[in-house]
Amino acid sequence: MKKSLLALAVLAVATSATAATVYDKDGTSLKVGGRVQAVAFNGNFDKAGEDDSTLKNSARFNVAGTTKVNDAVSVFAFTEWEASNGNKEKGADNDFTARDQYVGADFGVFGKVQAGKSLNAIYDVQSATDVFEEVGSAQVQGDTNGDRRSGTFRYIYDNNGLYASASFQTAQDQVKVAGDKLDVENGFGFGLGYTFDNVVFGPLSVKAAYDYVKCQDDSDFTQKLNGNDSNGRVFDSFKNTAVSVAWGSDTGLYFAALYNVYKTTFDNYTDGDGIYRTNPRAKVKGAELVAGYGFDNGLSVTIGYDVKDSKKKATGWTSESKIQRRVPVIANYQVAPTFKVWVEAEFDANSSDNANNDKKTHNNKDTLFAAGARYVF
Repeated sequence: MKKSLLALAVLAVATSATAATVYDKDGTSLKVGGRVQAVAFNGNFDKAGEDDSTLKNSARFNVAGTTKVNDAVSVFAFTEWEASNGNKEKGADNDFTARDQYVGADFGVFGKVQAGKSLNAIYDVQSATDVFEEVGSAQVQGDTNGDRRSGTFRYIYDNNGLYASASFQTAQDQVKVAGDKLDVENGFGFGLGYTFDNVVFGPLSVKAAYDYVKCQDDSDFTQKLNGNDSNGRVFDSFKNTAVSVAWGSDTGLYFAALYNVYKTTFDNYTDGDGIYRTNPRAKVKGAELVAGYGFDNGLSVTIGYDVKDSKKKATGWTSESKIQRRVPVIANYQVAPTFKVWVEAEFDANSSDNANNDKKTHNNKDTLFAAGARYVF
């Protein structure tokens, strides 16, 4: 069976597809991998900075180890780091930061358990439409699909078409929730799905997941939702639900759809007009559609449609909806197993006028262009 684009996307998160085995003896193996890329952005990307077109480079490096304990159990560890271009840019992450860091045990047909810093089941669902590079998936799911959280215990089962996952978040300071760093008290998540091996032209996968996070009661963090100052609202809890369908393979047709909704609740607060708001909350919902075709020569072309609706509420008050509608397109060419190039763009599709208030990448009404090259090892 050909690997689906969904499977390839998940694989790319875990480790480089071309990771090299540097040690393999007596049941223990060690692999290293990573990537180096350069991407040119037009001035409408915040990443370009000060509205000038620019070229950005970055790199990742990962190490994966596995040791066979017996015929039924293996233990493993994985860690990956992100390296920026080294410039001390405004708002940029540190030059060398950890993405994933976890250890675990693999029980074969009974699944595996792991502990540390990682993504949860929400991304396993979102990855169905996360097939673009710098555009497209940074709409509704882009707020949460980079939430790698430390202090997470997770169980994963993925055998014979059945997928299941459960996770528990322990108390941690400064972990990512919807892209922001919060002091978390606890949380949990779960996911469930099934992949039908061959339906007409490829595998058909259906998945759903739920994620819940509770903030620490003594946290002094003031939430900023989608880049907007929330007038002193203190984060209380976060709920995220995602459902996706993916159909197709890396050569031939590929279709995918995602529905994602998340809700954030806050402590009561007094807004800028002096009005005391009770039961304040924010809701973001959206859908993403993807259609693409992969040719045998390594060329693939994909188009999408994304819609995102953001709204804030409190007792007796509801804000005006802020709606973004975008059309992303991308063309990839796999020059060699280790090297690919791409060009992509994203166009407005009648977003509401107030959607341009957020000066955040992919959340405004501008046309975006990017072109990149990546080497993986």
